[in-house]
Amino acid sequence: MKTWENCNDRTIAFFVSEVNKFKSSIRGLKWLNKQDLKNSAFKEKGDYILEDLDELNKFKDSKILVVGGGPSTNEINWDINKYDYIFSCNHFYKSQKLKDKKVHLFFVGNEVDTNKKDFLNYCVEQQSIIAVEDLEHRPDHIKNLVNNFRDKTFLCSCRYQSKFTGIAAKIVLLALTLEARQVDFIGLDGVPDNFNYTKSIPHAFETQKLFRKNKISHYKEVRSHYLFFDKYIKENFPNVIINNLGKNSKFNYAYEKNI
Repeated sequence: MKTWENCNDRTIAFFVSEVNKFKSSIRGLKWLNKQDLKNSAFKEKGDYILEDLDELNKFKDSKILVVGGGPSTNEINWDINKYDYIFSCNHFYKSQKLKDKKVHLFFVGNEVDTNKKDFLNYCVEQQSIIAVEDLEHRPDHIKNLVNNFRDKTFLCSCRYQSKFTGIAAKIVLLALTLEARQVDFIGLDGVPDNFNYTKSIPHAFETQKLFRKNKISHYKEVRSHYLFFDKYIKENFPNVIINNLGKNSKFNYAYEKNI
């Protein structure tokens, strides 16, 4: 199993650590406590260590759609009304498909400016749950979120940290960890088979985005991470219905084999 502990290059690692070492790892409980402004209680659940927020319990036995920023989010038709809850990330509130809709839980990553008016307006209006998984080096933004949305913001850490699959995979894993009965996802894509790291690819929330990962990475390597993730969630959550709604997009990791 590739982890940060046994790979010289974290880019190629799938996980921070082995399961039994996660709590004491570099992304474990001590790491979360350093960022915690609420004196929170944390619990370990599957591949997550997360703040023990009561509201998260409502997602158990639900049908969840995870909307990522990959091109298939805009290319493929999907119906938000078929789901109990919607999860997303980062600049989703700029999306034509989501900006006026209720996203019940979203992840805030390093690229989000939490002081932006449109971001704050969305949070105030929709009262979404805000997951902070990696803002270690942006303490002012953690403070801003906690000050403005104390009861809606929670810290968490995910053992799964593949750089190629990005934040959307972590959100899928959280939905599964919270014991949803069905998790569908869109916008968890990858790169096309003629991938060139110097070029931008379409992005569902930001028009175009440069695939900044590893300059030596290529299509097969990137796709292998997505395929590993697909296999991992299906093997570890065999009793949950899991659907990749973007599989017919040329950007999607499942496009060739239509898995």
